[in-house]
Amino acid sequence: MYSSLHIPSFPLSVLLRDSPGSTAEPTALVSSTTDPSSGTSSTRATPLLLAVNTAATRHRIAPGLTVTRALARCPQLILLAPDPSLEHLHQNALREYVSSLGPDFEEAAPGSFLLDLLSLPHALTSPLDWIEQALRKATPLHLPLHLAIAPTPDLALLAGRSRALRSTLTFHPEPVFNNAQHSVFSIQALAGLPLSSLQTDHGKLTTDPELLHLWGIDTLGALAALPRQGLAERLGPGATRLHDILHGKYHRLLNLHRPPQQFTITRELEHPLETLEPLLFLLRRGLDTLCSRLRSSQRATISTRLTLTFADGNLHLRELRLPEPTCTPSTLLRLLHTHLDTVRAPAPVVAWSLLLTPALPGEAQHHLFDRSLRDPHKFADTLARLEALLGPGRLGTPRPINTHQPDSFQMEDPLCNRTSRIAGKKTGKAQLPIFDHDSIPTALPLKRCRPALPVHVACEPDDHFPRPLALLSGPHRGSIAALHGPFPLSGHWWNPTERWQRIEWDLQLANQTLLRLACQPPGNWFLEGIYE
Repeated sequence: MYSSLHIPSFPLSVLLRDSPGSTAEPTALVSSTTDPSSGTSSTRATPLLLAVNTAATRHRIAPGLTVTRALARCPQLILLAPDPSLEHLHQNALREYVSSLGPDFEEAAPGSFLLDLLSLPHALTSPLDWIEQALRKATPLHLPLHLAIAPTPDLALLAGRSRALRSTLTFHPEPVFNNAQHSVFSIQALAGLPLSSLQTDHGKLTTDPELLHLWGIDTLGALAALPRQGLAERLGPGATRLHDILHGKYHRLLNLHRPPQQFTITRELEHPLETLEPLLFLLRRGLDTLCSRLRSSQRATISTRLTLTFADGNLHLRELRLPEPTCTPSTLLRLLHTHLDTVRAPAPVVAWSLLLTPALPGEAQHHLFDRSLRDPHKFADTLARLEALLGPGRLGTPRPINTHQPDSFQMEDPLCNRTSRIAGKKTGKAQLPIFDHDSIPTALPLKRCRPALPVHVACEPDDHFPRPLALLSGPHRGSIAALHGPFPLSGHWWNPTERWQRIEWDLQLANQTLLRLACQPPGNWFLEGIYE
């Protein structure tokens, strides 16, 4: 047996929750005319009514009407816009309420839930008493609620739409409880429901609904009365599945809701800590607790986030990444110990917090010709010690940037590089190396000067660029015997602060020395390197 719990017109009900007097006035929820792709308001889109209350239905106002037609039928109609933040808040409250009734439930839609009653013997033995208790337990939500019980999940959703099978909770403004007319579920009670209710909950039919209307089939009872074999021949397997749902022969599994697990622990200290040893002792106890939770969930951690609160109000936040997922407390403590050795506390520690990011345990496949680290965590500890000596952000692997500007590179975290290479091996994607024009093996490699040496050059004006004649200063002086160039380079012309421009020359002096010169406007010359 399954129970459906549904908030009618959920987006509109949460807006009218704190306005008891507005329920007696005709009110409608209007769709937004904002384009979700661009985030701008569109004048072509026509706002439609998404939901209406009971008072609006008395004026022949239904969802799907345009605002102009609705106001023509009822000029005093109140129009409201959806509030996603408020819906999210009440959805969380409903989730907590349903979890208090039973552990196994599914979120069918916003404001709609399916609850498995197999683990609730009281609901199976005396369903009427359980329904009354569930409705009274929902009173603090102050939202209208429809509750129904059926033998399958899909029938439970349909029973929640039938007035004869559902029990209701309403507020006028005090809570009012109405029991279902039929204490036992029956298929005949669903016969009067329109086909639109089945399409809303289970997807559209595989054929045009107008065809069923031409056949005279407008209700669920008419569809259930048709022979199953005839439906399969004319409408396909999708219609037979709907036929099986109405007869209780289709029993699907619930998509159970499981809240995300938080592997975090926070402790406020009674006595401030001024030394490192007691803090490491407390962190070890916290890591033991969190790692036991990880092991029970068949998970490991890929990063650790440490938060320290000092007596003067300052905070210290640091996220430490691991080369491979692990759930060993000693390995995590060694990583924290290495980091804490570099921290200078402005005041005693009064609180601390640990947050472990869960991940799947690492899998390693050893090959004969592949070289790998014997202990990646020791390698990470060595990198942490080097970073403590050099400073944060000064340790990594230089990678060329996709630009023609010489000496352009960025530092990448060695652990991130190793993780990306491992991911490439697992997915089978080749990680191609990136080369610049200086790193490609050539007959004459260039030995660059870092930084480039400023020199004085005798040059003559040309049509576009100055032409060098001789080097007047620097480690290599003399007249130029041969010249190859110019090679103009520029980039970031659209950004005035990052715009760069240079002209490069390859030249040979009289003593057979091969050099590279660079000129940066308005006339600054630099020795870039020497060819060896």
